[in-house]
Amino acid sequence: MSIFLLQSHKFSNDNIEATLVCLKCDEVFKKDFPIDLEGQTIQFKCPVCNAVGEADLPYKKIEERQEFEEDFGEIEQENGEEFEDTY
Repeated sequence: MSIFLLQSHKFSNDNIEATLVCLKCDEVFKKDFPIDLEGQTIQFKCPVCNAVGEADLPYKKIEERQEFEEDFGEIEQENGEEFEDTY
């Protein structure tokens, strides 16, 4: 089994876009992972050489998580008020 090094990453609402390096073939590739895998060690195949390896996915920073939760709370409040005004 090989290890994939995480070169960079970017979070979205749905996934983690990771740029990884395969230590077996030295190729750099991008792969998307579901946000549910945040902070976990995952196993998959290198898309270039098919070597099986593992990568550690990062956690979202606390500040980013708080911003997301605040934004989500505002949306819930707005939607709740609209619902009450409608009915």
